[in-house]
Amino acid sequence: MGNYRATMENREILRILQKAGPLQDNILWQTHALGKNIVPVHHFEIDFVSRELVVFFDSVKNQLNPELPLYVKLDYRGTVFKVSQFRMTKTTLHFSFPEEVKTLELRSIPRHVFNPNIEKHIALRPALHAVKDTSSELHFRSLDISEFGVGLLVSEHNRSFLKNNRILWLTRLQDHVLPSAILAEVVYINSDTETRSSIRRQKELKVGLKLSESFPSDYYHRFIQ
Repeated sequence: MGNYRATMENREILRILQKAGPLQDNILWQTHALGKNIVPVHHFEIDFVSRELVVFFDSVKNQLNPELPLYVKLDYRGTVFKVSQFRMTKTTLHFSFPEEVKTLELRSIPRHVFNPNIEKHIALRPALHAVKDTSSELHFRSLDISEFGVGLLVSEHNRSFLKNNRILWLTRLQDHVLPSAILAEVVYINSDTETRSSIRRQKELKVGLKLSESFPSDYYHRFIQ
């Protein structure tokens, strides 16, 4: 079974729902004393006004228990999420947009995970600024790195700088300025959070960046040593 990652980022969740909408193998299921009741989804629609999913299924062949939690698996990146409250009509099921979903980690390139006791940092600046403009540069702790991606630990205070889908310049690894800045896109903000011991405890988020090109080999290997 592949590794899953969780997200609570609203824009990413909505994008996942939109991608899964046209697909054919979306299912629902409930678990009860006699086993698992699997219900095929005919199709579903996104109601942006009420912020709900409207799921169409065969309610004659498939019965759902409103007293039990409902689970949804979408035929897009193995997405799964839990639904605690829902309502039914003769042909449809209605529930609010999920607050959290889990998707399969599609990373195929090996990544290096840093020892939590060793701090490694990268530098980023907005892509709209000139590459050599260091006035808006911010430094972030790297949790892991691969040839085409970086995982960061980001304080809630800097969340606005790293909005989902934002494009940034990645300019340095630790103290080494890259010979040419690399464009990086924020592809997820993870629900997994941590707190560090300090005078004021601060929530931190895990953020994933996807790079437009690979790191120079010598800079990359120096960084992971």
